[in-house]
Amino acid sequence: MTRIPSTRLLSVVFALTALAAGSGCSAFEAPAVRPCAWLDRVSDDASGDTGETRPRTVVLVDRSSSTRPDKAAGPGLRVPDWAATLVAAEGLAPPELEGGFLSVAGFDGTRATVDWGVDHVSITSVKGNDTLKKDRRSVQRRCLEKRLRELSAGAPGTDRTDVLGALAAAADRLGSAKGDRKIVVATDGLTNTGCADLRSAGFDGTAEIKATVDRCRRAGELPDLKGAEVGILGIGRSPRGEAPSSPQTAWLSALWTQLCEATGASSCEVTATAHTREAEAEKRATAGTAEPQVTYPAVSERPKGRVTTITLPGSVLFDTDRSELSPAAQSTLDGAARRIRELDPVLIAVSGHTDSRGSERHGRQLSLARGQAVRSALAERGIAVDSAHGYSDDRPACTPEYRDGIPDFAAMACNRRVEIAVTVRQ
Repeated sequence: MTRIPSTRLLSVVFALTALAAGSGCSAFEAPAVRPCAWLDRVSDDASGDTGETRPRTVVLVDRSSSTRPDKAAGPGLRVPDWAATLVAAEGLAPPELEGGFLSVAGFDGTRATVDWGVDHVSITSVKGNDTLKKDRRSVQRRCLEKRLRELSAGAPGTDRTDVLGALAAAADRLGSAKGDRKIVVATDGLTNTGCADLRSAGFDGTAEIKATVDRCRRAGELPDLKGAEVGILGIGRSPRGEAPSSPQTAWLSALWTQLCEATGASSCEVTATAHTREAEAEKRATAGTAEPQVTYPAVSERPKGRVTTITLPGSVLFDTDRSELSPAAQSTLDGAARRIRELDPVLIAVSGHTDSRGSERHGRQLSLARGQAVRSALAERGIAVDSAHGYSDDRPACTPEYRDGIPDFAAMACNRRVEIAVTVRQ
């Protein structure tokens, strides 16, 4: 083995030191490690209008106030974890993104405030042996989840939620590229502005869904998503207010499916599935804003003299035009039974009610069947009901159902209900 003279070795060290000093870096200073820097590299082909056929994916995360707990939220509250939901979504695993372009944004109330945290990044294929590929893709996944978490936690730009506006911004990012085009959105779907404003929705009935889609079509607010695959995740998963019943969630999912299909998308997959996590204490303390809240029809109680009337909305108990109790209705009926026992009743009467649509005969049959279904459910819980009636639309709770010939679907939903009249002891 050849030995290097000590004087020569020292000269080499000094030379390297001088070189490092001239470059402004220490010879022993490690370069900065930035494993997520790839998310900040904008592709030269940012417009999407060059005829490029590589796949393009746009990911949208709802950062509006309705997706965050309000100031009154208690400890242990579970909130949607949009970042975890999205990285687990079909088509968003690192190997599936390779070879294409990726854009990621947080959104709230308008198309103009969509915040592009990842802007048209080219995802190159990972090279190396299987172990190296696995490690690098794991790093990519963590980087993407971290960026999504940052975007979902960012301050909203408005005090509204506009899912259609976000989809329109996504269409801009996709451009007119001819390759595969995909949009994945994590949102509770509770739009409170524009043509799909749900603040006065009844969350019950197909006619209301059709009217909403028609209104958005006439208003020109439906984005052009022809040829794009669209996935909308987490529908109805809001940490604020009452949770929707199973029929209400199904209605909300059906609404967004039909709105999506009306955009011309090649496929529309809408689901209420979402990962959750415990809300952070500091977020609970600061997240409340003045954003108008979308509320679901809920159980109410009205005392008058010796009679207390418990009202159960139809959308909490039944699917559209059905008299079979939904699985989600059971917990509502458990609560109603507990309340009836607390009142110490001497007489209990159940009545079913419908809106004014359909024939009188059908209305009476449906309202009676619904009243009898609730009567049977209470009997199973040890509550003896003295009578059950069906009144169709004879005793509306909300009027009018039509304003200048236009149906008020919230009023109609208010009238589709079951009432439990509990007479108490004097």
